[in-house]
Amino acid sequence: MDNYTTGFRVCTFNLLNYIEPPNAYYEQENIYSESQWVKKEQWLSKKLSEMTPDIIGFQEVFSPEALKELTQRVGLPYFKTVAEPRIDIGHVYDKPVVALASKFPIVSVEAVTFSDHLVHELKLQDDFSFSRPPIRAEIAIEGFGTVLVYVLHLKSKRSQFERDLPETLGSDDAIRAHMLAEIHGRWASNIQRGTEASMIYQDYVEQMCVKERPTMILGDLNDTIESAALQQLVAGRGMDKLGPRYISSLPTEVRRFIERYSLFDSFDLTVHSDIHLENHSDKTKRKPTHYFANKGNTLDYILLSKDFNSEYDHSLAEVTNYQVHSEHLENHSNETDSECSDHAPVTIDIEIRF
Repeated sequence: MDNYTTGFRVCTFNLLNYIEPPNAYYEQENIYSESQWVKKEQWLSKKLSEMTPDIIGFQEVFSPEALKELTQRVGLPYFKTVAEPRIDIGHVYDKPVVALASKFPIVSVEAVTFSDHLVHELKLQDDFSFSRPPIRAEIAIEGFGTVLVYVLHLKSKRSQFERDLPETLGSDDAIRAHMLAEIHGRWASNIQRGTEASMIYQDYVEQMCVKERPTMILGDLNDTIESAALQQLVAGRGMDKLGPRYISSLPTEVRRFIERYSLFDSFDLTVHSDIHLENHSDKTKRKPTHYFANKGNTLDYILLSKDFNSEYDHSLAEVTNYQVHSEHLENHSNETDSECSDHAPVTIDIEIRF
């Protein structure tokens, strides 16, 4: 977009193991050849040039300096991370980071930390922490003001208690042990992911108390927004009662206080656009952002504060377009997409109200 005073485009993008050779991800043998790395860089550069985001949150970044150089080449001069990818041993990395790139100045950035109060309330271990440190940043958009932006990559559904399976499972005891480890490990991952979502929402509320600003959350949340783990992020939108009283019966000023702390799925806020719909007559459907075992799910989200809700009487902007860029997943071409991501990036267009 040429005129930033009227609107801007926002994106969330899981890059899938973005790591520059000769470094490896998770296992010694997971190293891109030079030709594979060139293909991954070319694919990503082309995707970013096609989507033309003004603000973008990245996940699965093992090589932030390489990503910073690439994003600057496609017109995103500002780039930030808040953590270093973790090295397991030698040149093998086992923990990626999230990153934020922008055409607008990033005026402040820091990692979101766990609330000591909430750690006590939820009876968590004192050393409980995010699986991947989230970003909280302020971005100054000319003609609009300062926006608070979070970039997240919540804990995956993968079992936290994974065991190596022997080639032959010859006994009932072995099968039972592995089944229980898988079940308990997945539940532990759910607890971690849900707690991370709680901590992000707690931080958002605290930030609104300090200074109320339009807010965006960009992330691979590793679950559907309807899940119990993630519903707390958008709980305010679906509340019908506050204590014993129905919200609809409360005065407008009281309802505004509730909306002040509410977050909304940008898909639900989109106005007069149907490009993202599988069936234009059915607004309950949207394209998945990830496929596993031929089943599609929406794992990548852009959540927004009330300021972007056109139905809010004091809104500052509206979402005019929502798009899932899933061409490489639906019509995969090995020639062009051999080193693509296994996620589809999501973009939204925001139009400022005057």
